[in-house]
Amino acid sequence: MATPLTLPGICWPLHASTGHLAVTTSHITGHFRAGRGQDAIVLCDLLPAGKFRNGAARHWCRTHQCYWGTQADLADQQAGQPMRCRQHASPMGYVLYPDLFDPMQFHAATLRLGTDGLLQLRARADDGGALFSRDLPALAIDCRALPGLFPPDVVQLNVTPPAAQAFAAALQADAPLGCSDCARCGHPHLDLGSFALAPHRRHSCGHCGHDASHSPMAIVSTPLWRLRDLPQRITQCF
Repeated sequence: MATPLTLPGICWPLHASTGHLAVTTSHITGHFRAGRGQDAIVLCDLLPAGKFRNGAARHWCRTHQCYWGTQADLADQQAGQPMRCRQHASPMGYVLYPDLFDPMQFHAATLRLGTDGLLQLRARADDGGALFSRDLPALAIDCRALPGLFPPDVVQLNVTPPAAQAFAAALQADAPLGCSDCARCGHPHLDLGSFALAPHRRHSCGHCGHDASHSPMAIVSTPLWRLRDLPQRITQCF
């Protein structure tokens, strides 16, 4: 296989119950056939994540949102393969060179999910009031100008199709929404799929893999909820 490329981009698993939106780098590394699609092979990003219930050490893959350290994983490594999670070859959704939106340069911004599945971003520039209008498959929101909204190591919030769809579905179902932060690393938790329709208190972290954080009450958690804390900049978010 060709050498993997490291490029500015957003990627997401096609099937997952958690996600990783508040990222500490704007780049992804993998194999890409085009500027966007659902066929990327993205390299694992593994980090220590405590132990399994049987006491065996485990790692968390931020890329594919799953643990490494099972007997099958160890056998794969002992056979000479690089350390990689069980989903390492799974195709992923991706967008390269995504639009980077800085909310602090605009006002009256609205972000909606269109019927075609695209994100509809509309905003007025602070300088001159020009209309900023984009229909996008995914969006990166610059967090460096938003102190206090997320941990200081977060550089951008990636609004992916699964995250947007889950948020819209939870709103439509009138589920109790919020944003639960990881008790270990402080990063925000994201519920996807059926978890976005079933409020719960225990949340697993897509950033570090810690699986024992609890919200005060049962909620559907998404970092997109925090964008509503910027009413002077973002007047509507879904």
